Amino acid sequence: MFEFLWKRKTPSPPSPKQADPAPQRVAPGTGVHFDPNLVAGLIADHRALVAIFGDIVTAAGARNQASLQEKLGDFGDALRGHLLTENIKFYVYLQHSLESNTESAAIMHEFRKEMQHIGKAVADFLHKYTATTAWSESVWASFETELAVIGKVLVKRIQTEENVLYALYLPPEEYR
Repeated sequence: MFEFLWKRKTPSPPSPKQADPAPQRVAPGTGVHFDPNLVAGLIADHRALVAIFGDIVTAAGARNQASLQEKLGDFGDALRGHLLTENIKFYVYLQHSLESNTESAAIMHEFRKEMQHIGKAVADFLHKYTATTAWSESVWASFETELAVIGKVLVKRIQTEENVLYALYLPPEEYR
């Protein structure tokens, strides 16, 4: 029924009015292209994550378990999407683009390693509290304590990514 989704379309020849396509801007040794909108998209993800985090804080303050668990799910989905984009489009591109700049490459690798640890800790937190069914006052207190720690870590991480790490993302010709 949906076979058309898997069929390859043959590109039509360019019309005489079309200009030559822009040169390929690919990280050396990969098929990962430079995306001039990537950093803006990652920053937009950060804003969305912060907004959802605020909704989580609000739901926790109201002791609204249903809303809280829905927002935790939303946060997890948004975070996974963001991390996937960073890992595939951002870090792979940088890894290859920074091969000749050992200092910047080392900074990028530290950021990536740190984010893997943060991502795992947040995933464990989300799993723990989305699976929780009995929300006693001690569970709420524990949740709020852990949430505050995660909030501080995420705010610091977002600030350093936006102020330091994202500045390393440049078109390939600018690394030469």
